[in-house]
Amino acid sequence: MKVSIISGTISVIILAFVFVNADGFFVNVVKEFSSDADVTAVVYSNKINTECELVNFINKGDNLSSIQNFIKSNEDLYQDRFEELYSEQTNQSDSQSMIKDEEIAKIVFAEMIIEGFSINPDLRDFIIASSNDPSQQLVERVREIDPDCKIDQGQLNPKSTPIPSPEGVGKIGSEHSHAGILVKIFGDKFDFSAPAYQIKASWIHFEAGDGTTIHKHATGVTLGYLFKTLGLGLTDHCFVFQDGRSFCTNDEYSLKFFVNESQVDDLSQYEINDGDKILISYGGETPQEIKRQLTELDKQPIIV
Repeated sequence: MKVSIISGTISVIILAFVFVNADGFFVNVVKEFSSDADVTAVVYSNKINTECELVNFINKGDNLSSIQNFIKSNEDLYQDRFEELYSEQTNQSDSQSMIKDEEIAKIVFAEMIIEGFSINPDLRDFIIASSNDPSQQLVERVREIDPDCKIDQGQLNPKSTPIPSPEGVGKIGSEHSHAGILVKIFGDKFDFSAPAYQIKASWIHFEAGDGTTIHKHATGVTLGYLFKTLGLGLTDHCFVFQDGRSFCTNDEYSLKFFVNESQVDDLSQYEINDGDKILISYGGETPQEIKRQLTELDKQPIIV
């Protein structure tokens, strides 16, 4: 499927979902997956975290070819996943909830390129939805999400900054855990729902305009890495804002950490478990005030 995006005269190639049923898989067989895909994964590693970046990534012809070759060179895996999902759907008692063949194909397609090309797994629904968008609707969709998005020949959004890879962690998708968090600075709640703190790395992030739930997509990723991707500093005694303001333990105030209501000395190396509730509090709070903050945290829903 080819889509024209009117921003000057630019043509953007968006993922072609040609697999509309089980019998129609891989009708256009191409060469085996080339080394270009490996190069692509390195070049864009850790960067495809937003819809704007994804559209620009696909807009570069070599990347699109690598994606298509990657899928087609993994025909067996692709068909196995299709049949597995198809079987799950047909086994449901409620026929109204069954996914159509073409929708199953799109889901499998999206999940496989996410795994193969360092793409944030939270962009799956956008990939699937984009396959049905006329060009103007796609333009509106991307611009609504990111008004500053510049679509060009494979270049990333200039406002984006590369995020360093975490060391010694599992592959993206090796885990999917959620934890609730509340940060209080002199009693004021820190707002992670702001765009500056949303989906900055594939491994661990906040998403969907929510600032209360941490989403973790790989084993071994620490809270210290999360805060690093957000441009925030977190040590055992200091919390540092993006603008450089520091809130450090001193004779008058202290930085305190709680995991599931138990106080801990440091969070920078902590790896969340599913369902954790994490409180970071800075100030001169009394035990009663800390208890109220823990109660507030406990009432926050974890959004999955």
